[in-house]
Amino acid sequence: MARKTPEEAERTRQQIMKSAKELFIRKGYGASSMEDICEEAGVSKGSIYYHFKSKEQLFLRLLEQNMLEWEDKWRELVKPGMTATEKLYALAEHYAQDFDNPLIKAGEEFAGSYGSDPAVLERLLDISRRHYPLIGEVVEEGIEKGEFRHDDPKALTYILVGMMSGLGLTYYENMPKEEVLALHRKAIDIFVQGAGLPRKG
Repeated sequence: MARKTPEEAERTRQQIMKSAKELFIRKGYGASSMEDICEEAGVSKGSIYYHFKSKEQLFLRLLEQNMLEWEDKWRELVKPGMTATEKLYALAEHYAQDFDNPLIKAGEEFAGSYGSDPAVLERLLDISRRHYPLIGEVVEEGIEKGEFRHDDPKALTYILVGMMSGLGLTYYENMPKEEVLALHRKAIDIFVQGAGLPRKG
């Protein structure tokens, strides 16, 4: 049998990822087997293992791709001329919209299953921290331009990420999107007030 060209191999890899993502969303991580993925993608098990060593590695790649898409969307939201504060409100909206991401539930199931494995946990943390520098840049910009008082930008970034990530609990409350977005904006209100310059007088 003729070897696939690099382009054909990449199309197969993308098809596997697309089909696996749909399956994980529909059935959950644990209930989706490699055989299920083969059937969903219309490829052989050997083809899957050629591209991904295990179901675990395939799912981690999907989480990484999801984060890359998050970053790309964030870059689209940031417009020239926006202040750091305006960027933070755009960030709040981006976080709020992302909690509709259907891969999140499967991701939490995966983390619960493999969270005790140090190597997997480290990979999960690496993926989840990918966007920290992007947020840190906004915090540093706010400090440099005098929107926020001088403080440790790394500490402020962790606090901000903690606030935004913690509001992920709203996913389980079945709140209307408008309420979820309002809570995220309120968190930025509080952050900006806390990090803002001291009032005169």
